[in-house]
Amino acid sequence: MRRVARVAALVVAGFASLAVGSGSVRAAEGLVLDKIVAVVGDEIILLSQLDTLVASSPLLQEALQKYGRSPTQQQVEMATREARTQALDELIDQQLIKEAARFQISITDADVDRYLQQIAQENGFSNTKQLREAVEQSGQYGNWADYLQDTKDQLLVYQTTRALANTSVTDAQIREQYRKMVRGVDIKADLLRFVFTPDEQTAKSRDAAYAKAQAVARRMRSGEDPMALAQEFQIQEPKATLSRGEVAPAIEDAIFAARVGETVGPLETGQGYLVVKVVRHDTGNVLPFDQAKERIRMQLEQESFARAVKDLRSSLRAKTHIDQRL
Repeated sequence: MRRVARVAALVVAGFASLAVGSGSVRAAEGLVLDKIVAVVGDEIILLSQLDTLVASSPLLQEALQKYGRSPTQQQVEMATREARTQALDELIDQQLIKEAARFQISITDADVDRYLQQIAQENGFSNTKQLREAVEQSGQYGNWADYLQDTKDQLLVYQTTRALANTSVTDAQIREQYRKMVRGVDIKADLLRFVFTPDEQTAKSRDAAYAKAQAVARRMRSGEDPMALAQEFQIQEPKATLSRGEVAPAIEDAIFAARVGETVGPLETGQGYLVVKVVRHDTGNVLPFDQAKERIRMQLEQESFARAVKDLRSSLRAKTHIDQRL
């Protein structure tokens, strides 16, 4: 959604208005003209709507940036055409999604008020009164009521998209993304490692190995000396250093999520049952998974939402008659 950036654009939209002003409202022989620039299903989009969006969004400013501080009139016109093309696509997509909201998604006045407060805060205004003053001074909306209706429409599009598009992110996806982020980074853990292997591949033997692993884990958690336990259970080399990527993901996650001094296990492995006591973590400058996971979740949800929006809009366009007349 481009709404958060729009108010800042309104404040600096004076120059942009020079380019847009020649579009939707023309004086010709005493008549004020408007025209249809697109038909979406049974709905129309007017040039005046298009020019309002262009002037109140970053689209024109972004298109003008490539021409430097003093663009020529020709460059302004080229940038305006480019911005209008992008803005028309945005308006068509918004209309499509609003058309798709047939299962009664509603936007309340309270929803609009909360969003206005967010816009005000993110654009440096102390309250929505200052936001209103900036909008009215910009001249890009007929009045405050028009701006409120536009905001409500934007919220409807956003909520409908969230309802129609699948943007969920699983814990497995978060862990996989974390592994990709730390791949190639030397992250290590110093451990005291106890592996209990069944004497033979029978249920009885596996149960016996698991019972030993449980007993060791319980005694370590109660404070017994791990080295004394290693001697008692004839563990020859309990000290070990583990790097990420050396063991199965589930085991790796359990070990690297544990705090220093914590006992982990028993964990089932291909060899038997593993119990470890974490002695030291060496993560370099990389955040541990527990500290990074919410940030990763937000990133993945944003990416998932963007993909879902693109797919949804493509699907809706394929099912709807659209006639562009710009």
